[in-house]
Amino acid sequence: MDYHNALAKPSETIEQHTDKLLECAKVLYDLGYIKSEQLYKDLLVACKNHDMGKINSQFQIRIKRKSRFNYEIEVPHAVLSIFFVNDSECNDYTSVLFAVLYHHYHKESPMNVFRRDRQLVEKFLTELNFQVNDYNKMRRNLSKVKKIFQTNLNDKQKQYAVLLKGLLHKCDYSASANIPCEKKNDFLLESIEDWRSGKFQYNTLQEFCIANRNENIMVTAPTGMGKTEAGLLWCGDNKCFFVLPLKTAINAMYGRIKELAKDVEAEDVYKSRVALVHSDMKSYYLKDANDKDTDYDFYYEELSRQFCLPVTVCTPDQIFDFVLKYPGYEYKLAISSYSKFIIDEIQMYSPDILAAIIYAIKMIHIMGGKVAVLTATLPPFVKEELLKNIGDDVQLADFSSEGILRHNVKVFDDKLKTDDVIPIVNETNSDTVKKYLVVCNTVKTANRIYRELSESNIDAEINLFHANFIKKDRMKKEKEIMVASEKKLNEMNKPEIWISTSVVEASLDIDFDILITELSDLFSLFQRFGRTNRKGKKDFSNYNCYVFTELQDRADSFIDKDIHNLSKDAIVTVDGVLTEQEKNSLIEKYLSVEKVQDTDYYKDYCKFFKNYEDEYDYLNSSNDSLRNIDRVDAIPKCVYDENVDMINENLEKINSKDVDRDSRMNATEEILKLTVSISMFRCRKHDSGISVDMKYRRIPVIDCNYSFDSGLDFEFIEKPTDDSNEVNFIWGDYDRKWCNRYADLLLLCV
Repeated sequence: MDYHNALAKPSETIEQHTDKLLECAKVLYDLGYIKSEQLYKDLLVACKNHDMGKINSQFQIRIKRKSRFNYEIEVPHAVLSIFFVNDSECNDYTSVLFAVLYHHYHKESPMNVFRRDRQLVEKFLTELNFQVNDYNKMRRNLSKVKKIFQTNLNDKQKQYAVLLKGLLHKCDYSASANIPCEKKNDFLLESIEDWRSGKFQYNTLQEFCIANRNENIMVTAPTGMGKTEAGLLWCGDNKCFFVLPLKTAINAMYGRIKELAKDVEAEDVYKSRVALVHSDMKSYYLKDANDKDTDYDFYYEELSRQFCLPVTVCTPDQIFDFVLKYPGYEYKLAISSYSKFIIDEIQMYSPDILAAIIYAIKMIHIMGGKVAVLTATLPPFVKEELLKNIGDDVQLADFSSEGILRHNVKVFDDKLKTDDVIPIVNETNSDTVKKYLVVCNTVKTANRIYRELSESNIDAEINLFHANFIKKDRMKKEKEIMVASEKKLNEMNKPEIWISTSVVEASLDIDFDILITELSDLFSLFQRFGRTNRKGKKDFSNYNCYVFTELQDRADSFIDKDIHNLSKDAIVTVDGVLTEQEKNSLIEKYLSVEKVQDTDYYKDYCKFFKNYEDEYDYLNSSNDSLRNIDRVDAIPKCVYDENVDMINENLEKINSKDVDRDSRMNATEEILKLTVSISMFRCRKHDSGISVDMKYRRIPVIDCNYSFDSGLDFEFIEKPTDDSNEVNFIWGDYDRKWCNRYADLLLLCV
């Protein structure tokens, strides 16, 4: 078979595809992302040979006929490609074999195919002019390849092999998608400087990040010190990831960086600079296109999904899932080797996700990437775990002493009730106080207080915001609470009260006059404090934060009781102005490593971390699931009934061959706007028997009440169980009984 004419796919020869890979490898090398000549040499060999096995006659017949792979008459092309690798051309022959053999994944391991189908393999080898004894030679070599799977990442050979394979994936994916494998970051520092120029000087936090740009950093800094800008200054003109827990926060961060990345001469230049990556990114990109009255940019989406752009804003599950060591995890780990990661508010995560993040940091550190942990509060045990896993290779800094005074705290050893909210509003309402935020631990509590306040005679505007709204309503709610936060007091005729849940805790740039909140733990509490007097410019001579310490409405089913009790012991000591330093002192004293070690939260963290650490690569792994989330998108029946004609019209578009891709996408999105995420348990229990059957998914319709004002309501059907607050977030096959204390966060994150 002539190599020059043999096909890699119907529209491209093997030679053409290989040339693309070699060009991608050169780009990575020229950008400095490949840090040794030896690695670059081996990558070129891997790129050159990875698809040579496709020359075999059976593959060429299949690709021309566009037929399916048949194990009875064909072997995966990678099994044949390894024979083309010349040992004399390699720095590390075994690693090159590893990369080439496993650059694709089939139902069965290529190594098993190699051993089982010897006669078939030898038949093709003869066709490709190899010697009869080449099979036995390769069998001995593959025993060395197998050892790569059986060692951990601390082994230098393992690091090299994983990096090489990941870089091969990077080149192959980019070449196949006809996109650049990486775009150079040549804008960020200049954009930040242009934004700052003449306005202000960098503060001590920002100066610290500039000075330690080549180091891992772990920083505690209060709200209002410009952590976002500090993080970007630390990144500099490097490839970087901004990792946040909430999609709402991510969208906002993407918007901020997009503004920095814009160019007056080229409006869409941000599409070569910054990406948004989370489970709803397509919806966000589509809305952006519709707002501009332009076609959906599939090329931009592909660049984003393949992490080809200089700056990516994402949720942790989108980038850190390589801790599961699934087939192909080397791709993201290789990218991490030349990237910098800003991890915002690390204390916000449940034990399984926290364990995954810290183990990911360990893997990134081993591979040569850099990490910045920037947070308002850092739990002592999290600090200890981070130091344990990255050693002394980190610069620590605490800027709490530079935090301005913002909060005056009153604590009540009681459950939060509507009868508590009303007198606080009536007593504090004035020309300077009109915006109130009530934060509850459960949706049930939030709904009840909203309903009772709405039925009371209080002279105030009442609003509700939590995760149990359909997507289009949730987007409206998010905008409305942001607008409410920015209202000028002299333009308000009466107070405005927003009742919410933990969805407001992280990275939402909202600023209310008064906070009334339940206690879950200190970390969550201080995040909630940050939604009040955010910039410290408001009068705090009187109480502006009211804390109620007792749990209710089954909140104890997903809040760690021990951590809650320790947090309660801490906060009841407070009455009056609370400084940023005092907040950290309370955490250090009452939530020390010694005190937290006996909690279920810490024990679960340790269990999950050990699972991630002990999990071998996919050759020996029983883990065949990347992430399994025990939730499903569903449409409330009343919403379905109101929109059934629209749903059917859009289904026709989705299933029609005569409708263009953009229109089908818009039709899909219009239906998805009507969905809300609920537990599988709820879905099964309240399945109406109706479903919206789209091309690749089924959306169940559920029996429940629903309104824009209060969201989902199951109370008319059954005694409330409040399981809407329960979330099982599972990475791999690691199940867990108890629910995430930040259920609403994960509802928006996943």
